[in-house]
This record gives sequence, structure tokens and C-alpha cells, in this order.
Amino acid sequence: MLDKTQDTLVIDPVKMNIVNRIAADTVLAGDFLFKGGLLLQGTLQGVGEIAGRLVVWHDARLIGRFRVLGDLYLLGQLGEATESDDDVDDQTEIECQGTAYVASTGVSTGTLIAAKLRMYDGAVLQGPFRTLRNAQSLPVLHGG
Repeated sequence: MLDKTQDTLVIDPVKMNIVNRIAADTVLAGDFLFKGGLLLQGTLQGVGEIAGRLVVWHDARLIGRFRVLGDLYLLGQLGEATESDDDVDDQTEIECQGTAYVASTGVSTGTLIAAKLRMYDGAVLQGPFRTLRNAQSLPVLHGG
């Protein structure tokens, strides 16, 4: 029997304590540090760190090398648009310390590194994915 229940992803920036926003049609390029998460509705290009959750909205684009110290919600584009479905954006690498949620509208052409990955029906991972392994996940042996 086919399960017809719909798995939904609810985004509420206020409840998620996201305090920074880059509006639609805004393009920023450079080195960045966002404290308190980021709602990206425009284009962000460069390098940096987001201390909190990152939401990449439907028409938004994230390009470059960024570290997310929380969860990533990808509803838009991660990396440059490519000529074909086999091409990868080698200049974009996102490291997510939490869970990367790739929604049905999300497209990743860059490298995505995350502790956990959750994909929704229709999501596109065109670029590589690697599991983040940090020192905290390794067993600690105590001498005695």
C-alpha cells in the first residue's frame, strides 16, 4: 500500500530566532560573519560564517565558501547555475554543523558537507555531499 502522507517543511524565521536578512534582489559579495542566523532571499557570494540557522529562500542563491553553525534549509540554489545536469560548481562549498534540509525546490551544484542530510521529494543534489565528522563524534577513551 502506498503511503500518501505529505512530509512538510515549515520555515518560521521568528521562531527559529533568525535575526539577519538579505532581501530579494539584493546582491552582496565579500567576507561575512552573521550572528543569529540568516534568512537569504537575495544573492550572497564570498566566504564567511553564519552563527545560527541559514535559510536559503526559493529564489535566493548562495555562492562561495561558508560555514553554518546550525541547520541549513535549502529552498533555493546553492552554487552557480551550470550548463548541464552533470556540471558542478567547484567554487562553492558549504559546511553545515547541523542538519542540511534540501526542500523540493532546492538545488545544490556545489559541495555540501553536513552532519546530517534530509532531502525532500524533488530536491536536486547535483554536486557532491560529504558527511561532516567532527572530534565530538569520535569515542573518547579514558585511561585508568
